[in-house]
Amino acid sequence: MSGTKIVTMAAGAIALVALSGCSQTDLTTEDAYKIGCPAIDATVASGAVANEVAVTTLKEVRDRSHPSKDTKKWLNAAINVLTSKHPNRVSHQTKKMIIKGCKENGYPLQNLH
Repeated sequence: MSGTKIVTMAAGAIALVALSGCSQTDLTTEDAYKIGCPAIDATVASGAVANEVAVTTLKEVRDRSHPSKDTKKWLNAAINVLTSKHPNRVSHQTKKMIIKGCKENGYPLQNLH
């Protein structure tokens, strides 16, 4: 099995485990980074569209957890990267915002440069 498939599967597993312990209304902005950052790393590494569970979770956090303005911007950018056919082709400004958000929340990215 290739490394990118393993990374993608791992990100999906992380998202499922994170979701299994909470209902949709219990999601927090911390969950966004906990699930979103590994999903972004896996998506960029594989060049594939992200696991639907990760995207759904980020949308739930964005729409129901009342994130700050900056976190909401990060969520929208992360969702766009995760649903893009070319996740590594986002603007420099978007990459910088996503990288910064992940790093500040304890999830430094390995694949988005």
